[in-house]
Amino acid sequence: MIATITDPPSGTGRIRRTSSLPQHISPSAAKSYLGCSLKFYFERVACIRKNTPVALHLGKAVHAALQVFHIARWRGGDDSPDAIAAAYEKSFTDLEAEEGPVNFDDEGREKARLDGLRVVAAYLDSPEAMKEKPRAVEVLLKEHIPGLSVPLTGAMDLVEGNFTPVDFKSAATKPDPSNAAFDHEIQLVSYQLLMEIATGQVPPSLDLVFLVKTKTPQIIRVTSPPADLHRKRRVIALLETAVQGIAAHRYHPQPGMQCSWCQYKNECMAWLPAQTQPERRATG
Repeated sequence: MIATITDPPSGTGRIRRTSSLPQHISPSAAKSYLGCSLKFYFERVACIRKNTPVALHLGKAVHAALQVFHIARWRGGDDSPDAIAAAYEKSFTDLEAEEGPVNFDDEGREKARLDGLRVVAAYLDSPEAMKEKPRAVEVLLKEHIPGLSVPLTGAMDLVEGNFTPVDFKSAATKPDPSNAAFDHEIQLVSYQLLMEIATGQVPPSLDLVFLVKTKTPQIIRVTSPPADLHRKRRVIALLETAVQGIAAHRYHPQPGMQCSWCQYKNECMAWLPAQTQPERRATG
């Protein structure tokens, strides 16, 4: 039995199990596996719960507020700053109840809450805030991609009227535009693959909007051209590497700079290969 490679349902962190190949693969799951297969195992297979990092909690609350804003633009609802601020406050509180404790220090909760409010306000006041009706908000696609042994799934934050997919990223520092698109290549190209099959349209660009939590928040769009055949083949190969690795139960430490802030250091130090292998029934 192996884990289905999909994003954990909100609030649980758990994933379903199935036999043979996964039912589907998402770009975030593939990136997680390729970044450190053992961390992927602890999070999505063993389902070891940890307190939520402050940055992740804040990013989710900001993302939820922007989703409310874009849906209001899409459906003609209340997109006023007060309504969006209220949506942020509700999400900030609800996430604590739904997903468990957050790693706030003594005064960290109030600071984080205010930081998020400032970021949301900065986005609403920026040129990047949607002025027209979007084509879709939080659209979930699932398609069979040639060269990939399981369906690909992806949830796009926003699709603009000209079919440009936009993904929002919270960040503590200003991104380097030359590296930002490459860092998120699996996600961006996956979105293009999904959109081309679902709509027959080639997006004019693949865009990231960074919500930078500096003292004065900054909203920065990074635009990259649509993927050519080489980039598509490369990303499909990366996705397939993750699929086959999980199907084969290949979970092992991948030491690097990221270990210094990983929440699973103790579990990693205790790891032995047999601990991440499926139970095998005796025969005979």
